[in-house]
Amino acid sequence: MNEPVTRWYREPWAWFVFAIPLGTIAICVVLIGIANTTSDGLVTDDYYKRGLEINKVLDREARAAALGLDLEVTALGDGRCEFTLRWDEADEPLPPSVPVQLSHATRPGDRQLVAAHLGDGRYSADPGTLAAGPWYVDVATAEWRVVARRVVR
Repeated sequence: MNEPVTRWYREPWAWFVFAIPLGTIAICVVLIGIANTTSDGLVTDDYYKRGLEINKVLDREARAAALGLDLEVTALGDGRCEFTLRWDEADEPLPPSVPVQLSHATRPGDRQLVAAHLGDGRYSADPGTLAAGPWYVDVATAEWRVVARRVVR
């Protein structure tokens, strides 16, 4: 008994065997296209350099804790960045201005500002329009550093 001969492209098992590698190739092409057209969204561009400086940062944070320095963000967003520095060392005056870095927790677009002293430990700066989400307010000098987190809605 001879069975009828069929062409390979009419066999369902042949297409089943070919479907797995062809599907894998199609998925790889899609993923490569997505990888080439979207940004990786690093929060900071110089992450390696900043990683090497972690010990300096920790020393400045320890110095701020020793001085009893505390940061309270009173307003953030709508073109305003207002915060209060509380200082246990009454002998040392607060600086007339301090550098401020605003860093979004998940998006690029950090801002570096200089906040002016308004009196009574209050400082103010204009960051422009801020994206919604969690922001870190980093106030630092060469001697100390304090950080607070605030959500912009």
